[in-house]
Amino acid sequence: MLRWLYVNGVTPLGAFCRWPRPDGPGADGMVSPSGFGLILWPSVVGTERVAKMRAIVMGAGLVAAVLVAACGKQEQDTGPKLPVPQCGDAKDYDTKAFAPLVEAMDRTGGMAEVNRRFAQHRVTLETLLAQRHPQLMPRLKPVLDKAFAESRLRERAACLFTGLSAQREGIAAMDAWSRKPEMRAINTAIWTRKPAPSEEEDAKMTDKRKALLRGIASAMLLQRIQANTDAVAKGEAAALAAVLESAQHAAAPAKPSPIAMESIVDDWLAPALVKVPDGDLADYLNFVEGTFAGDYAVALNSAFDFRAGAWYEELVEQFDRNNVQTVLPGGPAGKDALVADARRSLHEVGTPQAAIDALAKLAQAERMDPGDAAIKTLLGEASIMSAPPMPARGEQLRVVIQTPNYEQADRFLAKAVELKADDADAYVQIGRLRYLQGRDDEAAAAFEQARKLSPEHPLLNLHLGDLAYAKQDYAAASNYLQAALAKPEGRVHVHVTALNHLQVVMGKTGRMAEYPRIVNAFLARNPQAWNVRLDFADYLLASGARAEVVLPVIEPVPDTWFPARKVPTLAGALIRKSAERLDKDGQPIGDSQLAMRRMLAMNPEPRALGEAICRSGIESVFAKKVLATSPAPKVAATSLVVCSLRWQNARMTYAITPLADPASLGGPLAELNNDTPLCFAAATRNIKGFIGLAKLQVSPTQRCNDGDTVGARLQRMRYGNDTGVAQMAEALNRYYRKA
Repeated sequence: MLRWLYVNGVTPLGAFCRWPRPDGPGADGMVSPSGFGLILWPSVVGTERVAKMRAIVMGAGLVAAVLVAACGKQEQDTGPKLPVPQCGDAKDYDTKAFAPLVEAMDRTGGMAEVNRRFAQHRVTLETLLAQRHPQLMPRLKPVLDKAFAESRLRERAACLFTGLSAQREGIAAMDAWSRKPEMRAINTAIWTRKPAPSEEEDAKMTDKRKALLRGIASAMLLQRIQANTDAVAKGEAAALAAVLESAQHAAAPAKPSPIAMESIVDDWLAPALVKVPDGDLADYLNFVEGTFAGDYAVALNSAFDFRAGAWYEELVEQFDRNNVQTVLPGGPAGKDALVADARRSLHEVGTPQAAIDALAKLAQAERMDPGDAAIKTLLGEASIMSAPPMPARGEQLRVVIQTPNYEQADRFLAKAVELKADDADAYVQIGRLRYLQGRDDEAAAAFEQARKLSPEHPLLNLHLGDLAYAKQDYAAASNYLQAALAKPEGRVHVHVTALNHLQVVMGKTGRMAEYPRIVNAFLARNPQAWNVRLDFADYLLASGARAEVVLPVIEPVPDTWFPARKVPTLAGALIRKSAERLDKDGQPIGDSQLAMRRMLAMNPEPRALGEAICRSGIESVFAKKVLATSPAPKVAATSLVVCSLRWQNARMTYAITPLADPASLGGPLAELNNDTPLCFAAATRNIKGFIGLAKLQVSPTQRCNDGDTVGARLQRMRYGNDTGVAQMAEALNRYYRKA
């Protein structure tokens, strides 16, 4: 099984943070030794020029296949559908009735307009925030990315419409009405506010026509929809921005100002429907004045309302939680603000860089109050989380190392319990530290003390599960980790780390067949756990699952949620799909060819293509064919080699290394924890990969991330009868005699 762990072992491949980096919509990375940190990777970017080059490479045959595949297919609604409602009051909705209702709603175009309006609302809100709170924008951007993602807005809307699912006759009538071309054309014109192209003369405005338009406006509650839109521009967005200015944000924003009916008719409907004859308007009005259509209009109006449902309250709460002012007006940061900001960085962001930033703030706070036990505990925690990660092999959940970070953490935590003997957080961190140092009995004693003080501590079950695994009590490890999954996530990364560690436990005990069931059950309860979906998709790819199993797991993840993570994983599944049906020359055909075309469109940049091939788990023979489609196959091959080293896919590393660029593989790489590929292969005992790199004459002169040369690293690893280390040392001598 292809896996990736960081030393101290906390998390296998893909235990990725949910918190985007400050300068972009998302970043991916891997959890560090503490289990709650990240190493960020650069986002995948492409160019239109390269995309065109790849399209040319694929050739006319691919285009022909697409055209053939399209022939004979019936017209389908391709827009995104509302998801199954996950809201608390949607337990008893009629599942069978809800599906055609959703399809009819999508055909009417109202939901697409809701999303467009909310995109405008976001622009308004971001403009206000950039003006008033520029220092908080890096924190608020991921909040906005999540709240305004189309998938999240559609989930919000689904909860507002579930009450209609019981009206089966009304749904059937709406389904039939929404399929009529004339009615769909009117809907499109209303929501786009533009008349459909037509050679017909404009309809003349008469009293009868004006009455029809007034009836439509009234039945569809267009005055309220317009008022809600105006309220955001004038009030709602400003009210949200004000959350960051004052604790008194509970006051309700101003109610929408009334909109004159004449304005809706004259400025909206009359120009949009100028090409629609009166007869079609009468038919349209006949439906929208009905009882079911009236209920639908009320629900749709709620979807337009910025404040409707729990979405607005959640957004206010998230703004409030991210409103940590580290610089006080007119002076330096206060102690409480520094501590609050550091705590948020550790418990809600959880990256190594966040831990380093927290250390700096906590050092300032400690100088202000040297006797504060909580500061000492947080300093200890930050010291552990910022320790340098190291690679570990598949069955490991830790690698015991010595580092100044642990010595520093020891001093801080000892002082913390001296100042406050009943500090449960301090004992949890002491237990974690002892575990990482390999002092398991002391770790158990510290965790027991923490359990007495705080039985429901959010980290306790996760850490006890890791300790039980280290003691080879696999049944207890499984129980603790599943207990961590059953509780709400009190600290960032707990759920995703527990799932990944459970994967290791089950692999060790031969129970891997149970793992997909557990993850699917978790996702059924937590469908928006995007990081878990990404990890699970990686697991499925690594375990050889077919593409049709992987794609439903990865597809729901919003495109704005770590695109540098989603794109290569989704592309990996598409590459696997593209390898399912091949002609006698080994080229994709049919659905496989369509999957290949989609994958190439997603990955115009060669490095992204290499990453996608790596994640796909395909054999090296087909991997070489995919590499040949790249305008820069050597760059793509180099990316594939680095990724294969991370995933410890020795056969792929060995097969593709001859196609890679030796110069690019000679120095330290961020993707390999600032190790050189040779040093990394040595540390992970990737014998085939090491020999392949040596044959390529990758430079051996760069030092490893611990300061050793690759030869010195191998010398330190020589203990017992490890023949693999001897093989790597022999390859080093054979291929680098002059060096």
